[in-house]
Amino acid sequence: MVTPIRPATDPDLLANRTARQSTPPFPPRLAARFYRHSNNRSRSSAHSSRRSSLSSISRHSHHSNVSCHGGPRSTHIAQHLRRASIIESRKQRLADRAAHAEQVRLRAAAAKNTPRVSHSEERAQAAQAAREKLLAEIAARCEEEVRRAKKIAEETREKKAAERARMQEQLADKFADAARRRSIYQSSMRRSRTTSLPAVEEKKINTAALPRISRPAAAKVIQRAWRKHLARKIFLNFKALDLDLTQVSSKPFEEVTKQLAEESTIKATGHLLKHLGMFDAVQDAGPDRAAVRIFLSGYLILAHPMQALSYGGGQENEQELMAKAKALIEPFEIHVQSILQDPSSGTASKTTREELGFSFNEFVLAFHAWKDQDRNVLVDVMINSFVNLDLIIQSTKDDTRGMVAEDYLQAVRGEQVRLLARLKRLVGPEQALARVRTAVRKARKQRATEQRQRNEQHVPRATTPTTKMPDMHEPLTPPATPQPLDHRAPSGPQSFITRLSQTMTVLPPNREIAHEMQINGSFELQQQPWSEARGQFMDILRTGMRESMQNGGVQVAANWTYAMTVLVRKKLLDLISRRHPLYDRIDEVLDPKLIEQQSRHGMFSYHAFFTTIASIIAQICSPGRDEAVQAFATDTESDTIDRLFNLMNIIDLMTLDHINFQFRVASRQVIEHGHQHEQKMFEQDLQDGVHDLRRAKTWWRLARNCLPAANPSGQLVYARGLTDLALQNSHFSYDQMPETLRIDYIRLLKLRAQAFQMVTVSSILLTTKLRLQRNRQSLWTNDAERLMSLDMTNTSPSRIVSLIESSHQMPSTTKQGLLDFVTRVLPAAAAASNNATKTEQDKQAAIQEERPFDPPSMAEDRVSEEDVFHEQIATFVLKSLREHVFQRLSAASTAEKVRATTSAAQVLARAGMPEFVGQVGEMVDLLERVRNVDVKAHEQWYDQIAAEHVPE
Repeated sequence: MVTPIRPATDPDLLANRTARQSTPPFPPRLAARFYRHSNNRSRSSAHSSRRSSLSSISRHSHHSNVSCHGGPRSTHIAQHLRRASIIESRKQRLADRAAHAEQVRLRAAAAKNTPRVSHSEERAQAAQAAREKLLAEIAARCEEEVRRAKKIAEETREKKAAERARMQEQLADKFADAARRRSIYQSSMRRSRTTSLPAVEEKKINTAALPRISRPAAAKVIQRAWRKHLARKIFLNFKALDLDLTQVSSKPFEEVTKQLAEESTIKATGHLLKHLGMFDAVQDAGPDRAAVRIFLSGYLILAHPMQALSYGGGQENEQELMAKAKALIEPFEIHVQSILQDPSSGTASKTTREELGFSFNEFVLAFHAWKDQDRNVLVDVMINSFVNLDLIIQSTKDDTRGMVAEDYLQAVRGEQVRLLARLKRLVGPEQALARVRTAVRKARKQRATEQRQRNEQHVPRATTPTTKMPDMHEPLTPPATPQPLDHRAPSGPQSFITRLSQTMTVLPPNREIAHEMQINGSFELQQQPWSEARGQFMDILRTGMRESMQNGGVQVAANWTYAMTVLVRKKLLDLISRRHPLYDRIDEVLDPKLIEQQSRHGMFSYHAFFTTIASIIAQICSPGRDEAVQAFATDTESDTIDRLFNLMNIIDLMTLDHINFQFRVASRQVIEHGHQHEQKMFEQDLQDGVHDLRRAKTWWRLARNCLPAANPSGQLVYARGLTDLALQNSHFSYDQMPETLRIDYIRLLKLRAQAFQMVTVSSILLTTKLRLQRNRQSLWTNDAERLMSLDMTNTSPSRIVSLIESSHQMPSTTKQGLLDFVTRVLPAAAAASNNATKTEQDKQAAIQEERPFDPPSMAEDRVSEEDVFHEQIATFVLKSLREHVFQRLSAASTAEKVRATTSAAQVLARAGMPEFVGQVGEMVDLLERVRNVDVKAHEQWYDQIAAEHVPE
């Protein structure tokens, strides 16, 4: 039986004991992890138990084998070595475990020694920092408040001290004044001389000798008296001017302006203001002379605000200026009057000086603010006036008849020099010259561009410089080709030609053409839209041609082709001279007989014909028709009839260009002698009983009665009558026209429509400016252009208000008020425009249908009698425009005309029309040309009417 190994002699147990003895002691919390109870260790170490069991079994089997069989010792040695290696590995693991435990212990000790900061401590530190920061900010604000409070307290103390000193000074002045009045009263209460008492012998009393004063004291007394004398003399000199609000208000504006500009007035006022120390109290008055002018302007502003101020005191800045002027002038006059009434007083007190100086300073500041606000508007107005004068020179520089250019040049140059001098004073020399150059360059460039386009676009290429000048006794236009409209079917080739020729534009009578050329030297005929009857005739002709070409047979088609060839050949040959290279080619290509034969035999090609014609007319048409000719040449998809009508339309345009070129060549001769032709025609109408002078006499009498002068000149009466006729605020009918001006009826209607549209737009913009509290002289050019581009007959009031609102924001109440205003003023402009348009359409229809034009016979539904303004603002603007036009038309000399033209911008700006200076100038120019042509043609009848007229 094998004896079991004791635990004390077990190598594993010995090794464990040795390891425990060599390992230093652990802390209690770590020792609990390594040193367990024996029962726990035996239960948890299953592998060790199995290993021990296996080793014991192996040893038992080894001993049993050896003892039983007596084998070699090699097996025992192997087991011993295996056990030794297991022991070594266990030792190694134990050492590693001890090292790891040591590291854990060291980390724990280090962690224990490190000071820990909890989360609550961190929040406490952050709260402490925030608290300190907040306390610093509160301290800074408190310091600022304390500093501000100290400053306010200091200012309050200073104000109280100043007020106390002022009150003391006032009391001292009052006491001194009371003492002076008391002495005056006592001296005046002396007993009057009475009968002397009986002479009695009295004892002689030795009179005490008066004390003698020193020479310096005597000098002071003399100087004080002299200063009082000089001061009183200054006051008396100012009083001699008779300058007070009552006197200034009773005098005319021009007289007051002249008096204030006199050197004596400026000198006396300057001495008084300097004596009162008012120059020293003003910081922004400039030199003494400028300060005196500003002071004197206070009288002008208070006495004549309508003439001195742009809006008559209606604007806020003007009301403030008037209040400041009143606060200055009234105390000033009271003080001057008190000084003059008190002989013993020679100067003002210190308090009065300070009050006057303070008032003068406030007035100067308000004056400069008002002046700066109106400066930009005034500069723009003056620049526009300068540009208008330059355009006058440009329009008259080529006129060599009657020395007109020289007269205008001298007068206009003088006005331009004065305008430029004023601009230099306002904005400086450099800026004034730069702005004037820019504006003049822009206006000249625009005018040159318009003239170039008008002259070059519609000049035929086939014209030659040797064009024969027409004779004034011969018709100025070719014979009228259209015949009276006949809707019956054509019966022969000549009828085909006649009906095709009716597709061309019908020309007005020669009398109207000559009259238009006299008024407008660059007059041109334009293709007008067909009337309703003419349009129906064209549709019938087009349909009939298409049906006859398709169903009428070869003979009918040949007749139409022959008529087309004859008409095209005639029109093209009329456009060029016989010496032109294309004349023979057109004569050969457009052979009517040859083309008619080809049509009858079916050999004629319309496509080749149109191609040839397109190549020919492209060489003789004006540059402005190149696009239409190119479109005709490339149009190969339309049928023959449509291409034929397109060709006739192009030839019609080319004919109009040729006629307009001939008009341009003959314009000078027509302008010189056209009135003779018109005079003969008018005389012939009087002899034939077409009309009499009854309405002309009535018109002249009404115009004469509107003038206040006792014996006005004929030019003045005519200007009054023409202005009232075109710009009257009542319904304008044909019955009001004098017989001499009936040829200009449509022109005056169109001018009236344009004037009513300008008045409507101006009144709308003026109302908007007033409602938004803007300067009414400010230029709203973009808004005016957009509103003028609208068709008043098809525009609603809301559309106009939305256009204005897009550039100027306004509250809803202002918008609604403006909408109501537009609704009230728009119908008058729409009615005037509608009357002019429909009357012109009726005249064109009469010309195309070759019937007399009779405006009184127009249907009532085509004429509106609502062309009258009832709104107060629109009525005021129209009246201002009418009076301005009359003033410019009634100017007798060239200097007066230029002066009226120069002041037009300012007058229209005050009337609320600063955006329409150029349009009004064009209107005046048109009326003046109408007057010149009319008077030149009917002068003898006007003299007869003026001689027969007896003032009522």
